[in-house]
Amino acid sequence: MTAAEVVRVERALGAVLTADGGEGRAHRTDFHGGRLERAGADVRIFSGPPPAPWRLPLPDPEPLDDHGEAAAALAALRTRFGPGNRLHYTQTSSVRVVAGPGTGDPVPQRRRVWSLTGDLRTRGGRTVPVGRSGRGPGAARLPEPAWLDTTDWLLAAVDRAGPLETGAPPAVLSPQAAGVLLHEAAGHFAEGAPDGTPVLSHRLRCRVAGELVCLDDDPLAEGGPAHYDRDDDGITALGRQRIVVDGVLVRQLHSAASAARAGAMPTANGRAASVLQRPLPRMSNLVCRPGGTALDELVENVGHGLLVHRLADGIRFGDTVEARLVLGELIRSGRRTGDYVTGRVRERADVLTRIVELGDRGEFTDNALCGKDRQMLFDVGTCAPAVRFSALRCAS
Repeated sequence: MTAAEVVRVERALGAVLTADGGEGRAHRTDFHGGRLERAGADVRIFSGPPPAPWRLPLPDPEPLDDHGEAAAALAALRTRFGPGNRLHYTQTSSVRVVAGPGTGDPVPQRRRVWSLTGDLRTRGGRTVPVGRSGRGPGAARLPEPAWLDTTDWLLAAVDRAGPLETGAPPAVLSPQAAGVLLHEAAGHFAEGAPDGTPVLSHRLRCRVAGELVCLDDDPLAEGGPAHYDRDDDGITALGRQRIVVDGVLVRQLHSAASAARAGAMPTANGRAASVLQRPLPRMSNLVCRPGGTALDELVENVGHGLLVHRLADGIRFGDTVEARLVLGELIRSGRRTGDYVTGRVRERADVLTRIVELGDRGEFTDNALCGKDRQMLFDVGTCAPAVRFSALRCAS
């Protein structure tokens, strides 16, 4: 191997179980291959072990969940929530090795992740999106009592919900909903450009949130879906990095390629869905420092406004951020009313500058899926407290 070569090798197992009201279906994959990159030359993709002289030790990945156990757990969900739902349980287990300049000795990195996606249908015929994912075995987590109870409540509340009036009320967001906006508006803004083009260093020192907001990126955060010692460029992770201080972006997240273009140090944020794809600058676990206000106090401080229980399908388009408002609740005179609404959040990219109060407890959201640039990762975590906004632009 020359100094200008980088070799990425992977062994991976995958399985997808589907329940859509009929008989369940299963699909399995078994991959062994890699990617050889030479400076100034085309990328070479290969299957099986890498060609000599790039032999690298690559142990077998951990076995997947027992098929019968996973199928039984998915069938139990279909029975509980009725025949009209569509659910997909995906799991992957992989081992990767990266060798090249700056990677040190090749060290196998194990990843095992899962997701539950699809739609559930309420008794009244409405659909509610499902998005859960995490690290490690997933079959045993599918029937978690807390999630089942919350989902029963959510489906019943959505059935009673009316349309949200277009406007910009003051709002309190649950930790889950706040995590969606933090991920889209601040996390992606902090990421370098793929391959470093264009260079985005002008974003440093830009205000991205209110002065109360401090954000870290931490691939080893306790309880976080992401967990790795080295990223997919082979760069060693140094732990927690403060990226937003008092609402101002102070550090960018880089892959090896984007760091080289920007004249910066890599931050161990080069992440890829497969070794066949280029690593992109991606968040690991985005962690927002909590404040000191309980959720009931945040609601009381709103006066008249909106409590957002759940957002889904967050996306950023340039200078706008949007998400589906799966369930909100009207607040009157500082009290929850039980009057539920659904709609959309349609915001500017500076939405986080209207944060005026933070809850006293951070929680990792149960959905760590992120599909940036058509590369789906299952383990992009966000830990957020409840958040109060002075205004939140919404529509029916």
